[in-house]
Amino acid sequence: MTSKVKHLHSLTSIKRERVLPVSGNMLVRRMQKVSPTDVIVVAPMAPEFILLDIAQGLNITPARADELLQRQAGDDLVKGDIIAGPLGIFQRVIRAPEAGQVKIAGEGKVLFEINKAPYELQAGMEGTVTNIIPERGAIIETRGALIQGVWGNGKITYGVIQPVSNDLLQELIPEQLNISFRGTIITAGFCRNPEVLDVAGNIPIKGMILGSMSAGLIPLAKKADYPIMVIDGFGTHPMNRAAEAILVANKDKNVALNAQIYDPFQGSYPEAIITQSTTKDLNPPPESEALKPGKQVIIISGPLASRIGTIERLFPHKRTIPSGISTWTAEVSFKNEESTEVPLTNLEIIKA
Repeated sequence: MTSKVKHLHSLTSIKRERVLPVSGNMLVRRMQKVSPTDVIVVAPMAPEFILLDIAQGLNITPARADELLQRQAGDDLVKGDIIAGPLGIFQRVIRAPEAGQVKIAGEGKVLFEINKAPYELQAGMEGTVTNIIPERGAIIETRGALIQGVWGNGKITYGVIQPVSNDLLQELIPEQLNISFRGTIITAGFCRNPEVLDVAGNIPIKGMILGSMSAGLIPLAKKADYPIMVIDGFGTHPMNRAAEAILVANKDKNVALNAQIYDPFQGSYPEAIITQSTTKDLNPPPESEALKPGKQVIIISGPLASRIGTIERLFPHKRTIPSGISTWTAEVSFKNEESTEVPLTNLEIIKA
């Protein structure tokens, strides 16, 4: 069985293809150095239209509504500009809901196009543009530490790593957060208190990297103004030791946090990249490998989630696990010499 590889490297070669699904205007050139928040390509967004029923809004006939129109097709408006009115004692009016342009006006209605800012694709990492994909994006390369996660809220940032403590196995609580973390990317074990996300936003921090997070916090995390990346999954288990070691060792260094949405089909993972100067000749790590004895793996779900061990053997036949499901399993051993049987679907090869 082949498993995708979860990357937790203190030093490796990193190459990323950053592309748009539609054509746009390139803003970078080959061999240009970029930072994570640099825009490499911009593309127009699909237009959005709103049909404003002036007659119904003012409770008048379409003919009367046309008499009260103050705008005509082609007029550019800002949010709040009057489109029709005033009418009656209370001087009722219809205003532009957003900035945009009147496309059609008449018969008691107005078709209004909302101005949409062009989509800007950011580099997502610090590095060098080694190739241009015309009108779509670029390939960016660097060398450094790499930590991949399983969930992100879709935001990107760049800042200094600040572990909340030297032990990233504990819960992050509001009392640990203070003004000293302003403008930093904090790292912690796990989070289950919604107040933590609010306090962090008020400081404000630049980003947050967690070992795990309660699933109930997902809606709040999506609304946060700062990037949030979860390394090991949902629940209250601590950060895996390999990721903890890399983050603590790189305290006070700059990290590019790309908390992009996890998409296993596209091979995109939320990740943190810490660029480092090195002359070593490094090969990019593999994206998938076969599960077999001797491989280091991380358990991605269940009560042992985030623990790292080594495959001792693969059982040749399906076995029935405590839940009653018949599945393929492996015996995984840990550093303390204990071992356990784990479904292959709960394992990912880890490169650390």
